[in-house]
Amino acid sequence: MKSKKTWIIGGLILLALIAAAAMMARSAEPVEVVQASRGTFTLTLEETAYVQAADDRELQAASTAQVRELLVASGDKVMPGQLLMKLSSPELTAETASARSQLARTEAELQAAGLKMQSLRLELKQAENDLARKKNLLQSGALARAEYEEAELEVDQLRKTISQQEAGVSGLSQQVASLSEMLNGLEEKRGQLQVTSPVSGIILDLPVKVGQVVAPGTLLAQLGSAGQLEVKTELLSDEIRRVKIGQSTRITAPVLGEEVLNGQISKIYPRAYEKTSALGVIQRRVPVIINLEQIANLQPGYEVRVAIETLRKEGVILLPRESVRLDEKGNYRLWLVKEGRIAQRSIQVGEKNQQWVEVIKGIKAGETVVRDGSRELKEGSRVKALEPNESL
Repeated sequence: MKSKKTWIIGGLILLALIAAAAMMARSAEPVEVVQASRGTFTLTLEETAYVQAADDRELQAASTAQVRELLVASGDKVMPGQLLMKLSSPELTAETASARSQLARTEAELQAAGLKMQSLRLELKQAENDLARKKNLLQSGALARAEYEEAELEVDQLRKTISQQEAGVSGLSQQVASLSEMLNGLEEKRGQLQVTSPVSGIILDLPVKVGQVVAPGTLLAQLGSAGQLEVKTELLSDEIRRVKIGQSTRITAPVLGEEVLNGQISKIYPRAYEKTSALGVIQRRVPVIINLEQIANLQPGYEVRVAIETLRKEGVILLPRESVRLDEKGNYRLWLVKEGRIAQRSIQVGEKNQQWVEVIKGIKAGETVVRDGSRELKEGSRVKALEPNESL
């Protein structure tokens, strides 16, 4: 009888324990958890970019002229020295003819002045010889002094005339040099009326039309060297501090399909430029050039997407960004799950990206935290930890 009573009491105790455990399980709040882990943290800057020829050449008008004939079109392949267009400039032609005529006249004047100089020097030499002869006659008493002084005056006058003539020849020589330089410049401009390609490449842009009058400096054509492409993007000036020459980039585009191209930053422009965004916001942006390791089927003018890796840290402790919250005092906190209970813990964070937070202090790899750090939980309360794929 006693044994039977003992079994009954034991059964009641077991039922009570099971009931208590069930009640405790029902009171535990289910939460999704994650574990802090060591991994690689990266910061990536993404932006729209455009493909361009690496060795673009801009051909500009050297003088005011009119487009007379276009011999190529945008997209055409050209060779060095190939004639692209013909310009005409009646004003330049007239100015060149006038300069050539003026130069011819000045050269003739210079030649005449030179001949005059030679004649005067011969005349001076003869006068000096005559003066020396008359000096001897004067000393011997065979010549009157007045006649000698007249010969002496003639020599002095010839020397002054030659000096003046030398100044005139020097001035004419300078005029000839100046006119020759001007004429060479005009002839060079006339030669540029025949616009030729300086490189082998592709016509990227041909912004002028037949009959159009262009001013000096007007863009006539833009060429790109065949096969040498690069990517140009413009980054916000606030983001440029982390961007360095040599950083790796990934290039994607619909035209590439699933293929991802690699590149490296080769140039960062030294200044920012104002640019209005699609939403009408004025931004300060810095142009950045990226060299392509492969070009695949890209062509100049194609739009692509670049991802620039600006930071990489190996072996750091990482948590999902949503696991960490910022309290009203500016401290970073999270909910730690330990032995089925909740504990609040302060942490020190380092770098952050859109997905991950680097934890510098306050948690170790392998510790479990509530995935949603913004949840309203009670310190010390029991929780039922669920893996991310488990249902709440």
